[in-house]
Amino acid sequence: MTNWYSPEDNTSPVFTACNHIRRKYEEGQAPQLPPQAVVFCLGRGLPVLQERFPADTFIEELQGFITHTPVFKVPGHDNVCFLHGGYGAPQAVTTAESLWALGVKEILLIGLCGVFVPDIQVGDILIPAKILSEEGTSLHYKEEPGFAQLHRPEAYKGLGSFLQSKGFTTLEKDTVTTDAPYRQTFYKESLWRGQGCAAVDMEASAVVNLCNYRGMKSTVALMASDKHPIHEGDKPWAWGSRSYGPMRDDFIAACIEYSLTQGE
Repeated sequence: MTNWYSPEDNTSPVFTACNHIRRKYEEGQAPQLPPQAVVFCLGRGLPVLQERFPADTFIEELQGFITHTPVFKVPGHDNVCFLHGGYGAPQAVTTAESLWALGVKEILLIGLCGVFVPDIQVGDILIPAKILSEEGTSLHYKEEPGFAQLHRPEAYKGLGSFLQSKGFTTLEKDTVTTDAPYRQTFYKESLWRGQGCAAVDMEASAVVNLCNYRGMKSTVALMASDKHPIHEGDKPWAWGSRSYGPMRDDFIAACIEYSLTQGE
């Protein structure tokens, strides 16, 4: 595999998130974000926030390279903000770079995943301790990506217990992140199972590796949105379930509630 990260490279990037922010704001006028950010890598994140919580717009458009999401806060909870991270590793990481440039110290990534083990169902929540990187973005932040390690041993106990109290089945299972959803072959998923992974998403490992690179903390919570057949000839892949939509929205709301209690 090509090594895209060179530890001896001390040169500066041609442009950075800080450059984009300076182009938008005059000197000293850039907003300072709260230390914690909830990053939604699913479409219903911000709509659920606005439907169920008294959210106010904090930044109309986060300056960045690809995604230009609004940033929201909930009155009375000044330590946490909420935004859409985009889809796929490059979008999510450029968004996270902008958060880092504006003062964020900790990210809670909320997303979806496809499960490829038989004992996990649509609607179950996975909180991984480590995430296998099979996406290209991490190769620019870590010499040997492999598994992205989350340095939050209390995350499963805290967030997992909170979600369980809301009626969710919560599992501490490792996952994998891919750039190529249409190349999730039966052979490939068998290899992933052999490495201890239970589900796949498209953003998490890259965001965790970016956080580790920048000295930020990170937690990941993924809802199983679909279940993959284990063997060729099994029941074909299908998205979601009859009750998936309401479960997804309740999961988002529960994660928001948890983040608000942590930010107090």
